[in-house]
Amino acid sequence: MNPLRSAVQGVRRHSRISSAALVVVLAAGGAGGYIAASGDSSPAAAAQATTTTQTVSTGTIRQSVSATGTLAPANDQTLNFSSAGVVTSVLVTEGQTVTKGQKLATIDSASLAATVAQAKATVATAKAKVEADESASADSSTTDAQLAADKAALTADRNQLASARTALAGATLTAPFSGTVASVGLTVGQSVSGSGSSSGSGSGSSGSSGGGLGGANSSSSSSSSSTGIQVISTGAWVVNATVDATSVDLLKAGQQAQLTVSGATDTVYGTISSVAVLSSSTSGTASYPVVVAVTGSPKGLHDGASVTATLIYKQLSNVIVIPSLALQRNTDGTSYVNKVVNGKTVKTPVTTGITSGAEVQITKGLAEGDQIQVIELARTDTGRAGTGGTNRTGTGGTGNFPAGRFPGGGNFPAGSFPAGGFPVGGLGEQNGG
Repeated sequence: MNPLRSAVQGVRRHSRISSAALVVVLAAGGAGGYIAASGDSSPAAAAQATTTTQTVSTGTIRQSVSATGTLAPANDQTLNFSSAGVVTSVLVTEGQTVTKGQKLATIDSASLAATVAQAKATVATAKAKVEADESASADSSTTDAQLAADKAALTADRNQLASARTALAGATLTAPFSGTVASVGLTVGQSVSGSGSSSGSGSGSSGSSGGGLGGANSSSSSSSSSTGIQVISTGAWVVNATVDATSVDLLKAGQQAQLTVSGATDTVYGTISSVAVLSSSTSGTASYPVVVAVTGSPKGLHDGASVTATLIYKQLSNVIVIPSLALQRNTDGTSYVNKVVNGKTVKTPVTTGITSGAEVQITKGLAEGDQIQVIELARTDTGRAGTGGTNRTGTGGTGNFPAGRFPGGGNFPAGSFPAGGFPVGGLGEQNGG
């Protein structure tokens, strides 16, 4: 149990605790006092509460969901020949940079070219017959049924020519996008069966027509093929992360993300591109895949790097933002701050908006440039000082009250004291630090 909460419970049960068990000393208005256990009067046992004056300003406040994931290329395809044959050339090596449309490998295409030539001749014959039928129809020497049959035959022959051309194109593998060759599983003289498919993952991984790419799918990241060539993008990246059921409804495509990537020195930014509707279950816990498209082409990114993502689902800019330690609460639950006007402290009612970490938005009661009092707590024991009022991450200071300082070892809950001597959420969120 938190030490401060236990202390409050101890105060509330004062009829059952001797007066020597606990001493709580509060300076007027919470402006400078201390809380200490009377059983230990040493400096290490005290937490000093001080008050500073800060100027109210506008800023940005955001609410977010934290997630972890891994970095992957935005485009990842393993390419296979769609036609059967014998490999006649492999034109790239692993690690080589390629451009979109660049030729990667070929198979023997002589028979495929011959098939195309034959199909062209057949189409030409069928077309001539239809033209003759149309000329003869003027003198009724050709029936409508004969003309319709010959036109149908021409259509079929044209379809055969298209198939032959596709098969000929399938004798050559070309890069579907600019990137890097991740693996090569082809050698000259190798026979391939012509699977007619190429697997891939990531955004923009669909196969291009021609070049024997076949269709690509958006399944999980493809592994290198023993009979294909794998190409990945190194200038476009995605993060594959997961969130739990309590967070998934807060997220949607288009929201912004801040990414800390292992191996990268700078913060990386991105945009949520998809949030899964169906969960993936691990050990009975539902998790929902989220894909984040990385913005730009930051340096130092590598496939498989671990990522900590801050997924921002609400952000307000140019609003009044104050430290949560400046906010206090009346016994009726309303909030106020101590505003400094002409050197005097004025209890000023305020209306709050969203809260994020150690900051809270004020929608009514304060204006930019106002002066307010902010309570700060600091431990007096060596090396454990904390200044919760200045921490903007919501984690507060580093100092905790030692276990056993207060009965039961808990925190003071917000609003426990009449007239709100302590900031709302300040002690609870800051752990007394």
